Amino acid sequence: MTVFQNHKGTLILQESDIINLINCKTTLDSFLRQLFSVMEDGFRDFAKKQIANPPRHEFYFDKGSVEAMSASDNKYFSCKIVNTHKDNPVFYGLPTIIANGILVDGETGYPLMVTGSTVLTALRTGVASAIATKYLSNKNDKSIGIIGNGAQSLPQLHAISMVRNIENAYIYDTDEQASRSFKKSAENLFGRDLDIHIIKSPQDVCTHSDIIVTATCKDKYATPIVKNKWVSEGTHINAIGGDAPNKVELEKSLIDRSKVIVDFIDQAVYEGESQQILQSQIHSDLAKIVAGLSKGRDNEKQITIFDSVGFAMEDLQVYKLVYEMAIKENIGNMVNISSIPKYSKNIYKSYFDI
Repeated sequence: MTVFQNHKGTLILQESDIINLINCKTTLDSFLRQLFSVMEDGFRDFAKKQIANPPRHEFYFDKGSVEAMSASDNKYFSCKIVNTHKDNPVFYGLPTIIANGILVDGETGYPLMVTGSTVLTALRTGVASAIATKYLSNKNDKSIGIIGNGAQSLPQLHAISMVRNIENAYIYDTDEQASRSFKKSAENLFGRDLDIHIIKSPQDVCTHSDIIVTATCKDKYATPIVKNKWVSEGTHINAIGGDAPNKVELEKSLIDRSKVIVDFIDQAVYEGESQQILQSQIHSDLAKIVAGLSKGRDNEKQITIFDSVGFAMEDLQVYKLVYEMAIKENIGNMVNISSIPKYSKNIYKSYFDI
C-alpha cells in the first residue's frame, strides 16, 4: 500500500502545530535527538546516491533573497521556499528567515503535507552543525563561541551540546539585546551545566573557543567577521551565515590553512565560504565522512571548517519525521487541497458538467 493510499488528503501543519507537537507529544531535546538520527541517516543515503538533490534556485530582491530547495528519495519529494531578509526584525517584526514547505508522495505526486518551516529550518541547521561537530571537532572540546545571536544561534548551541560536553559558551552580536535574550534562554535550557559569557568582540570569542559558530546575517562584500590570526590550532568552525555569492564570514587565509568540509559542494562553491578557494582545496562533503568514505579530522592541532550553506536533503529528512509524528499523534488539519476528479482523464466532465 502506498503512502497516498494510507493517508488520503493533505496534512496542513501550521507552525503552531509543530510547536504543539514538540512541546506536548515529546520534548525539544528528544525531538532534536530524533532529528539528529534521521539526518545522520540522510547524510549516509546522500553519500550512497539514494537521495537526489539539485542545487537550489535563488531569487534576489532589493531587500533580500528567496530560495527554492528540492530533494527526493525513493518514496518522497520535498520542496521548501525560504527567504533571507535581514531588515525584517527591525522594520516588520518578522523573522529574518521565513520558510514553508511541501512533502509529496513520490509514487503519485499527490501533496501529503504543507507545513510552516521557519522553526524546522533553524532546528535542522543546528543539527547539521552538531553532526559536523561530532565528526570533525576534538572529542574533548568544552568551549563554544557563537558569533551572531539571532534565531539560528540557540539551536546551534543546543544541538552541538548533544555531541560535546560544553561547559562555557562565549557569545557576541552587534545587537547586545539579542545576546542578552540568548543568555537568558540558554540559562533556562542548561541551568548550571553551562556558563554563558557575553563578549565584546568577535576576536575575544575566537580566542576563548574550541568550537566556533558563525551565524551572522552580513551584507554582501562586507569584511569577513573572523580573522585568521584569531583562530588557534585545533579549532573547529561551523560557518553557517555565508549563503550567497560575495557573502562570507571567514578570512580567506584562515580557510587556506584549514581542512574544509562542505555540506553540499554544488552550492558551497558559489555561495559558501568555499567560493573564496579552488574546488580542489575542498577535502570532502560531510556525507562521505558520515558514511565512512572519507576521513574527517587528521590530528588534534588541525583546524577544521564545516562550510554549511544548508541543503534540501536536510529539509526532506525533517519533513518525513514531522509528517510521521503528526499523523501518529493526530496533529494538524487534513484537507483536500488537490481535488480528485471523478473522471481522471476528463476534468470538464468531472467539474463543469460538460
